[in-house]
Amino acid sequence: MPEYGFNPFRCVCITNRPVFSLVYESLFVLNNSFQPEPVLCERFAVSESGTSCRITLWEGISFSDGTPLSASDVVASLEAARDSEYYGSRFSKVYSWTALDQYTLEIQLYCPYENLPLLLDVPIVKAGTEGEERPLGTGPYAFSQTETELCLRRNQNWWQDNRAPVEYDTIQLTACQDPTAVRDSFEFGDTSLVCADLNASNAVGYRCDYELWDSPTTTIQYLAFNVTNSIFYQRELRAAVTHIVDRETLTASVYKGFAEATYLPCAPASPLYDQELAESYSYDPEAFALALRSAEIPEGYVGTLIACSADPARVELSHRIADSLTEAGLRMEVKVLNAETYRYQINAGQYDLFVGEARLSGNFDLTEFFRPYGSLSTGGISSPGMEQLCYDALENSGNCYDLYRGVMENGYFCPLLFKSYAVMANRGVIGSLHPAVDNVFHLSGGRTLADASVSYEELTGQGGEEESTEASTEAAEEYTP
Repeated sequence: MPEYGFNPFRCVCITNRPVFSLVYESLFVLNNSFQPEPVLCERFAVSESGTSCRITLWEGISFSDGTPLSASDVVASLEAARDSEYYGSRFSKVYSWTALDQYTLEIQLYCPYENLPLLLDVPIVKAGTEGEERPLGTGPYAFSQTETELCLRRNQNWWQDNRAPVEYDTIQLTACQDPTAVRDSFEFGDTSLVCADLNASNAVGYRCDYELWDSPTTTIQYLAFNVTNSIFYQRELRAAVTHIVDRETLTASVYKGFAEATYLPCAPASPLYDQELAESYSYDPEAFALALRSAEIPEGYVGTLIACSADPARVELSHRIADSLTEAGLRMEVKVLNAETYRYQINAGQYDLFVGEARLSGNFDLTEFFRPYGSLSTGGISSPGMEQLCYDALENSGNCYDLYRGVMENGYFCPLLFKSYAVMANRGVIGSLHPAVDNVFHLSGGRTLADASVSYEELTGQGGEEESTEASTEAAEEYTP
């Protein structure tokens, strides 16, 4: 869709973004198991304090115009990402990044981070082009513009020995103004592949024959409680709501299967997800009934679940959840509001429940739910104790268990599902496809994070740890979590 453009830092259109995985590469890519795979990064090391990271790039990588990739290009790209709406929030805990030499950069953090590579799946572009409509990248294809068309042409300077994810010298790009035009272009053969959110408010149906893949996302939908101004001030009651939501049925019926049910605030495919812990919060109407009998519910009480008319799928989901609560004995009605009124009532605390949506970072950081005035902190759920658990989980992923248990047992919010997108291609156009997170044409080089990880001393030399500790201490003095 031309109006969204092809700048990877500004474009938020999922129809356009698959092109980026052919034109750009990143330090790491997040595979469909939500694990980082090194791409442009040859070596990665974290200091003992966890607040300083060094990354060494592969040598011999060039942009599509033949100029060599350097650490300065990476820094420029990360800066552009930090200033963008699409990527910016994930870097809230980064203090600085510095190019130390042509192939080495250092990242300083405000707090210890174990899984920083999960955040570094940002497209790397040539410094000086990051603000352009189509920045230069290092991927297997490059943009080519003529007077009459825009297309992708094979990048003759591509550095990888692996086969490109598609086998065409030229890939035509078709301009479409809306989802209906995208669908028509695909069904009439002008376009061979599309990526779509089939549950978006403007989604259209596809009726032709095609091959279909799921493209995973970190977009969570969750049930939010008003814990200060509704019956859900009762911890046991709101914590029991998880047991009355039949997530598997909802994802199949409401989201056509393009969502995955979750019982924790983390994608089930991620290694951070604890299956045994999740099972303790699964569908169990008897457990909800027990909590309801113990709760204080005013006679004649009817609760309010507000929904935004701009998102039909979430409106339907809201009705289904309200029906389940009502059938279980807790009367709940849905009020469908326009976007402006919906946002106002959330900010004013005029609701009992609503179904929220948030695109989390690849490490499923929940800090914004619990820090004061956090962007996801609604209904009075900000909590210093929970915020500290978020920082503990960032420092050591083994602490995610305590964080997720804290969310669920206190009923701060109720995770429902993670959305996925549909990738559709004409049969025979693509031999195989393994979509990763925000990377439809994911090409695994067979390397894992362990293949890139080395000791910090190996990258810094003698005294490097001491110097980085000084820098991180200086940063910490300016920051109070």
